[in-house]
Amino acid sequence: MSEDVSQNRIFQLDDHIANLIAAGEVVERPASVVKELVENSIDAAANNITVYLEDGGKELIKVVDNGCGMTRDDAVTCLQRHATSKISSAEDLEAIATLGFRGEALPSIASVSYFNLTTKTEWTNEATELVVEGGTITDLRMVGAPQGTTISVGRIFFNTPARLKFLKSSQTELSHISDIIGQFAIAYPHISFKLIHNDRDVLTSPGTSQRINSIVQVLGKDTAKNLVPINYTQGLVAVEGFIGNPTLTRNHRRDQVFFVNGRPIRSRTITHALDMAYRGLLQPARFPVAVILINIEPELVDVNVHPTKAEVKFSSENEIHSVVHRAANQALMAGAAAPTIGAVDQPPVQILSNQPSNPYPTQQKLEIPDEESLKQFSDALAQRRAQVISSEPGPDPFVWGQGTGVPMEESPVTEANFDTARTVALTGVRVIGQAKNMYIVAVCDDGILILDQHVAHERVIYDSLIKRSTDQSADIQGMLLPATISFSARESAILSQRLDDVRKIGYDLEEFGQNTYLLRGSPAGLKPEVAESVLKEIVTELLETSIARHLVVRRDQVLITASCKMAVKAGEPMAMPEMSKLVEDLLKCENPFVCPHGRPIVVSLSNWELARKFHRA
Repeated sequence: MSEDVSQNRIFQLDDHIANLIAAGEVVERPASVVKELVENSIDAAANNITVYLEDGGKELIKVVDNGCGMTRDDAVTCLQRHATSKISSAEDLEAIATLGFRGEALPSIASVSYFNLTTKTEWTNEATELVVEGGTITDLRMVGAPQGTTISVGRIFFNTPARLKFLKSSQTELSHISDIIGQFAIAYPHISFKLIHNDRDVLTSPGTSQRINSIVQVLGKDTAKNLVPINYTQGLVAVEGFIGNPTLTRNHRRDQVFFVNGRPIRSRTITHALDMAYRGLLQPARFPVAVILINIEPELVDVNVHPTKAEVKFSSENEIHSVVHRAANQALMAGAAAPTIGAVDQPPVQILSNQPSNPYPTQQKLEIPDEESLKQFSDALAQRRAQVISSEPGPDPFVWGQGTGVPMEESPVTEANFDTARTVALTGVRVIGQAKNMYIVAVCDDGILILDQHVAHERVIYDSLIKRSTDQSADIQGMLLPATISFSARESAILSQRLDDVRKIGYDLEEFGQNTYLLRGSPAGLKPEVAESVLKEIVTELLETSIARHLVVRRDQVLITASCKMAVKAGEPMAMPEMSKLVEDLLKCENPFVCPHGRPIVVSLSNWELARKFHRA
C-alpha cells in the first residue's frame, strides 16, 4: 500500500526563509550589523576601518576597510549560508582564533536589507561589486576600487516590518553602535577606527598601538587619567588592561569592558571577580571602571555558546575568577586604592575653616527671614490648600502616616476628613535644626515638619530654572581660565543634542574638537570648583535616561537632571541661615510638596498626633 504524501506536514524550508530566521538570531539591531561587519574587517587584517551611519544605522550602515579583500568567486560564495574561510573541519571549532567563523552574518544581513558589497584583493586589477535586495543578487559587475572591502547596508528590516518596529530612537541605536566601536578600538589599538553619524565625527581612535590612547578617545581623558594598568599571568592565563581607582565609579556597569582573545564578551565570572577585588572600597550601588583583556589558549575557551558570540565558556571558570581577582588586587595594592589629592590641572583642596561648607548658592546673602514673611508665605499656601478641598473622600498627603506627598490637587479630601485628621497647616514655620545632615526639622503652628533638604533644594532650583528659561537668560559666572572637558563618544553625542538646553541652565559651553568642550562659565550660585563635576553628572544621567527609556531626552529632562545635580546633597551639613533661606524659598514654590522627580519633600506630625502618641489626647 503506497504512502499518502498529502498527509505529510514537514517540509524543507527554502534558503530565503532560512536566512530570515537566521537574521532574527544574528541581527538584532543596527549595532549587530556593525559588530559582524567590523569583525570581518578585523579578521581581514585591516588597519583602517571607517563606519558611516545615517539615522542611527536604520537608514544606512557602511563599513569601509583596507583589509585583504576577496576575489570575485569568494564575494559570491560569502553570501551563501555557512560559507566561511575561517574553519574547515570540526576540529577547528575547538581552537577558534578569529572573531567570525560561522558564515551566517553576511547572508543574514543581506536577506533583510538593501545590500551592496565592493571588494578587491591586492593581486587583482578590478574590484567586484555585488548588489543584493532582500537576499537576492540583482547585479554583479567589475568596478574600480582600492584594495579592501566596502559593505553598505541600507534600510535594515525593510522586508520584515515586525522586526523594524522594535528599533529604538536614532540616539539609542547610535549609543549601542558607539559602544561596539569603542570596544573594538580598545581591543585593537593598532587599528584606526572612525565612526561618522550623519556626517558628524562621533569617535576616532588613533591606531597608535598604545591602548591608553584608544581609551582616552572612547572613555574620555578625565576617566583615562584615573586608570592604572594591570598585568598578571597565572598558568596559561594572562590578564592585562586598566582599572580605575575607587574614586572613579559609575552607577552602571557599561564602563566595564571585558575581552577574551580580542573578543568583547559579557561574563558573570569576570564581573564577580572584579566586585570581590573592590569589596569594601566602594559605596553601595557603585561600580568601578575597568578594561580587562584575557589572553588564553584558544582550546581552553568555547566561543560557540551564544548566538551573537557575546558570551564564552571557559574550561575552568574558577581559574579565570582567580586570575582576574588577583590581577585587580595587585593593581589596587600597588596604589590604585589610594586617591590622589590635588591632581594635576585641578585646583588643590583648600580647608578654610572648621565651619561647614555652604552648598547653597554663595552669591546670595543668606539671612534668617523674619517670622512675619514666613507666615505670609505659609498663609498663602494654607489658603490654596483650603481651596482644593472637595466632596470626594481621600487620604491627606500631608498628615503623618497618610499619602505619599502627592499635591492636594491630585488627592482631594473632604471637609470632614480635613477636620478629623488634625492636618498640619504650613503657617508659622520656623527651622529648629538638622537631622543626620539630611533632613531639616521645623516647627509650625500645627505641629512638626521634616523636610528632605536635597529634594527641597531640587524643587527650588527647578522652579528657578523654569522661570529663567521662559522669562530671561540664565545668570552665568565667568571663569578666570576656561576649562577643557573631554567626554566619551556616547556622552558627547547626547550633549551635542541638548547643548542649547545645557547653556540655558547657565553653562557657557562650546564644542572644542572631537568629544571635547570648552567651559567658559557656570551657573551663578554654583561653586566654581564643582561646576565641572556637576556638568559631567548631568551629562551622565541624561545618557542613562536616553538608553534606559529608549527615547530622545526632552528639554524638561535637562532641567530636572540639572536641578538634582546642583542641589545640596544628603549628608552635607547646613548652617541655620542656609536652612531657613531654603525653607523660605521652598514656600514660594508653586508646588512645595513634591520634587520634579515626584518624591515627597515634607512629612509632618500634627500637634494632635503628638498628644495622642504621649497619651495626652
